[in-house]
Amino acid sequence: MALFLCDLHMHSALSPCAENDMTPGNMVSMAFLNGLEVIAITDHCSSKNCAAAIECSKQLKAEQGRAPLVIPGMEIEVAEGFHVLGLFSSCERALEFDDFLTSRRPKIKNRVEIFGNQYVMNDDDEVVEEIENLLSTGSDVSMIELYEKLDSLGAAAIPAHIDKDSYSMVASLGTVPPEWKGRLLEVSKRCNLPEFWDAHPELASHHYIVDSDAHQLVDIADPGYSLKLPIEKNPDLDAATFVNALRDLMRK
Repeated sequence: MALFLCDLHMHSALSPCAENDMTPGNMVSMAFLNGLEVIAITDHCSSKNCAAAIECSKQLKAEQGRAPLVIPGMEIEVAEGFHVLGLFSSCERALEFDDFLTSRRPKIKNRVEIFGNQYVMNDDDEVVEEIENLLSTGSDVSMIELYEKLDSLGAAAIPAHIDKDSYSMVASLGTVPPEWKGRLLEVSKRCNLPEFWDAHPELASHHYIVDSDAHQLVDIADPGYSLKLPIEKNPDLDAATFVNALRDLMRK
């Protein structure tokens, strides 16, 4: 059992709502400076900047002897109108899901002047592609179908910022329904959990993570949010081991 300093919800310059300096290299470097041990790149409906962030982490580790472990992830809007984090064991699994979700979302052209750029970058923080269709749209994937799809890919499925008044499972459905099998939930950094449990006593026995939902560099957690998992810290810890531990927690 070990305690990890994490921030498992942050948006790179691929998300139209994030700042353009949220590049893979800048995000990994800021997480390193803040002492984070594990981070996840969770752009809206795409995981195309995860590989670059993972490579930046490898390069930083080679230079400094340590670097945050990068988990490939995504923030997904389900048909019921709320957001779920998908955290994957590998980029390959994340990109497989990326293709699936793209086929289930409307093709609406991004208006950069309104929503912002959607930059895919390499590990030198160079723009290699700009996604044409808007990423911050919903899908026709139901919450149950999403859970089952993520589970089939060995990913963790975590309802995002459930304490918020918009785009949260609790705001949309009033609670976490019994059909949702996961028992791991995310709350925002501003959530007062005892007050939240007073309002939703049925959720007091669930497991929780806290994340920044960073859209700019200054928002990345410092010094991170503590997460205790039944795995050991070691220099060779990989995404699959970390995500499997989250999945075990999700099912308890």
